[in-house]
Amino acid sequence: MLYVTEFLKRFLQWLFGLGLFDFPPFNLLRNFVYSMLFSTGRKLSVGRACRFIRADFTLDPRAAGSLKIGHRVAINYNVEIDYSGGVAIEDDVWISQNVLIESHTHVVSGRPKAEWGLSRSPLLIARDAWIGANAVIMDSVKVIGEGAVVGAGAVVVHDVPPRSVVGGVPARFIKMRE
Repeated sequence: MLYVTEFLKRFLQWLFGLGLFDFPPFNLLRNFVYSMLFSTGRKLSVGRACRFIRADFTLDPRAAGSLKIGHRVAINYNVEIDYSGGVAIEDDVWISQNVLIESHTHVVSGRPKAEWGLSRSPLLIARDAWIGANAVIMDSVKVIGEGAVVGAGAVVVHDVPPRSVVGGVPARFIKMRE
């Protein structure tokens, strides 16, 4: 049953992620469908070709992560959020285009790849944070702090303190927001 549920979610995201739904009032229908599929607050805005997936959907549903999205969250086009470990996005967060958010990884060992285990980790993107275009948030990140800004193209491998601006590969502290 878990496979069917995940397949249905992915199919509906593909369908409503088509460019046709970029036009008003069709984009309202896209936002409505995403709000029905996931736990979301009011005034969610989702761009085309966004995928919210539990990449490791073979898990026991009781052990699987969830996706929770707050109020007034804007997610631009072509964003992929893997919520295998659990992802919480608080109010007033902006996620720019082409962002990749991971919450699981493979545990590399000397054994054949088919025998590698998985490691899952929860992620909190606190209120008023902004993740710039083409950024990658790795599974090692637990918190993007309140009011933090992740620069375009950054690869974030550590937690981001509140109200800080980070950027680069790997992402490093640049300055504090005034």
